Order: sequence, then structure tokens, then C-alpha cells
Amino acid sequence: MPAKVLVADIPEMDDKIRECLPGHDLVFVRTMYEAIRALRHDGFELVVIGLEFDESRMLELLQHVRGLPAYKEVPVVCVYAEQMNLSESVLKNIDVAVKALGGKAFLDLSAGAINYGEDCSFLGHAASGTLRPN
Repeated sequence: MPAKVLVADIPEMDDKIRECLPGHDLVFVRTMYEAIRALRHDGFELVVIGLEFDESRMLELLQHVRGLPAYKEVPVVCVYAEQMNLSESVLKNIDVAVKALGGKAFLDLSAGAINYGEDCSFLGHAASGTLRPN
């Protein structure tokens, strides 16, 4: 059954998200305003937020989603793919922050990423509601 998924990211990520979530009802937003407006209409079963969303407001949107009663149990997955020259330790710190704020994961969807297949599959499981509990 297709899930309704809110995707808050830059346009360059659209194809990667579509590739990971074929057949799902994807709603793309580009700004914090658009995301907040879309979230007012309940019904998203997954929220995907990109690192570069609206000038790097990923963590801000994650906090907002977690503050909405209707989205307390909805999985939020954060992603990145563009080569931003971030060190491994910075990426690890972002991963820790995402999980501390209630996100399920911080996934690398860049071309050639070692775990691309697993990370893409993780997104599919999140949309289908078949994620294993943490």
C-alpha cells in the first residue's frame, strides 16, 4: 500500500528519493513555510528531510515535526547526498543530533555510497511501516 510521504529537500535530491520510494505518494516541499503548511494536513506516514533543505534547516524542521502531536509516532528520516566536504566526525555528530531529536536515521544517498542499497531500502521500510523498533 503506498504511503503518503513528505519530502523536504532540494530539487537535486528528487530523483534519488523517487528511486528509493517507488510507488509511494511523494509530496515535495522546498521551504520551511511549505513544510509547516503541508504538515497541518495530517496524513503523512513518513517525513524525509534533507541536510541541505531550506539553507540547512534540517534539524529545525525535525524539531518542529517532533513537536506536533499528530506526528509523535511518524518516522522521520534525514538524508544527504551532495558532496559537501564534511568530515566523518561532522557527519557522525549530525547523526547523533538527528537521533537525539527523534529522527530514525541519517542516511547517505550519495552516488557510490557504500551502504546506498541498504539506506535506500531503509527508506522503503520506513514508508511501508516495516521498520524494526530501535
